[in-house]
Amino acid sequence: MKGTTDLTHGKIVPTLMKLTLPIIATNFISTTYGLVDMMWVGRLGSGPVAAIGTASFFIQLAVALSTMIMIGTGIKVSHCIGAGEGDKAKIYIKNGFIMSVLLALLYMAFIFLTKDQLIGFFDLGSAEVELMAKQFLLISITGTIFSVVNTLYLTVLNAMGNSKQPFHIFTVGLVLNIILDPLLIFGVGRFEGFGVAGAALATLTANLLVTVLFVIQTRHSELIVKSSVWNGRLMKEVIHMGLPITIQRLTFTLISIIIAKIIVRFGADAIAVQKVGIQIESISYMTIGGLQGAIAAFFGQNYGARRLDRIQQGYRQALLLTSGFGIFISLLFILFPEQLFSVFLSDETSLALGTDYMRIIGYSQLFMCMELMTVGAFNGIGKTHIPPIFSIVLTALRIPLALILSEPFGLNGVWMSIALSSVFKGLILVFWFRRSLRHMKLQPTRG
Repeated sequence: MKGTTDLTHGKIVPTLMKLTLPIIATNFISTTYGLVDMMWVGRLGSGPVAAIGTASFFIQLAVALSTMIMIGTGIKVSHCIGAGEGDKAKIYIKNGFIMSVLLALLYMAFIFLTKDQLIGFFDLGSAEVELMAKQFLLISITGTIFSVVNTLYLTVLNAMGNSKQPFHIFTVGLVLNIILDPLLIFGVGRFEGFGVAGAALATLTANLLVTVLFVIQTRHSELIVKSSVWNGRLMKEVIHMGLPITIQRLTFTLISIIIAKIIVRFGADAIAVQKVGIQIESISYMTIGGLQGAIAAFFGQNYGARRLDRIQQGYRQALLLTSGFGIFISLLFILFPEQLFSVFLSDETSLALGTDYMRIIGYSQLFMCMELMTVGAFNGIGKTHIPPIFSIVLTALRIPLALILSEPFGLNGVWMSIALSSVFKGLILVFWFRRSLRHMKLQPTRG
């Protein structure tokens, strides 16, 4: 099929790396949007950073909801391509876009109606910070429809084995975001900037451009353009496959909101530190997220083609790659926490808190990388219900752990609860997938 890459043949590591590197680069670009925003907003102080951190939870909820469609569509498209069912893949793609837009519009309406209650829940203790948080949230949510559509384009093209095109398109968006950020945040000449709202406007504009470029660049794609009409039965399959991961991510975000409520007891600086720390941590998250996307596409096509031997070999080799990277990132965070954090916030209080955060979280990076890669493996073979079971239980464990450990260790106890849960998730998921591989070997013709 034109525009697709066959992942069922060839050497496994070169095939994986050829698909992975553009995805990693694209993920880095997507992450850099937030990093660039944070670098500029950090110059305004910890209050504005705390405002973005608070609003971001509800933007993450939009991302979590969208996975109900994204994950299932990507898996089904890769299965269809592996099985040579191009016409069926077209239906999944067309229906995926329709459902994504409808979902984005509904969520936008919800945020506009409940913004005061949502931001007020955190009790930030500053009317100015709350106002900035609401402004950032409303502008960012307005751009949800573009970011959701862009993510679906990315998912579908990755499933087709075409990971280079999204990289090129997202690069253009990043360049525009980098240019607009200082202009819209601080202003230039007689033009006064918009502060925190300017960061949201810059990202919204960049996302809009990316959507336009995706539409233009894929206008000749056989699978994306020449799509069939609505098929409710197939979309139920997509939702059924994506729902466990959506529940997992929604739960993760809701738990993060509760954890943030615990953190805010230590002041707005603590919330700002967590937000910056998460942005730095996204370096490892998005890198392995690239391998996760490649593994899902690789496993998906080979599962559709019944190449179970390549799935088994692919997982072993991917686990080695993941472990090497995870060890490197763990050492980086543990040995150079202050240097990394000072790029974003340099006041004495924030730097001290941030250094502790980076060092404690550093011990969990290897296991987080193992977890993310293995989630991609489970997704590729269509067993999307397994990772959420462990993830929800172990992520929920953060709440009692944070309350218990914060008594003797203060804020560091909260960071410890996050790190410990990541260690548990990584170890258990790797064990469970290896168990699943043995089962597949015994029954090679069953899903």
